Amino acid sequence: MPKYGEVDWEVAECRDLYTDLFYSVEEERNATAYNNINALRSVCSRCPIWKACLTYAFENESYGVWGGLTSVERQAFRHPEKYPQQRQRALKALIETGITLTQIRECL
Repeated sequence: MPKYGEVDWEVAECRDLYTDLFYSVEEERNATAYNNINALRSVCSRCPIWKACLTYAFENESYGVWGGLTSVERQAFRHPEKYPQQRQRALKALIETGITLTQIRECL
């Protein structure tokens, strides 16, 4: 698992975006939030370091969107038996951006 300093954040697709976008979206519980999360997923899906970002987040981040997944979705992939519906929704949204279950499993 990479440590924060081991990831080349300078090449991240999100490097010039307002960081709060990746955190505040989880506080919203409406259709706008869902659209915003999907917009962030599209940023993550074209990022050259998304896999390192997601791998880092699985072990180190308990809040925010990292590697295209919210904190709840990351928990759903780590513990699919506890959160099957969240996992299915996240997987469907990620597949639409070109990220596969196999790629996600590589980050766990």
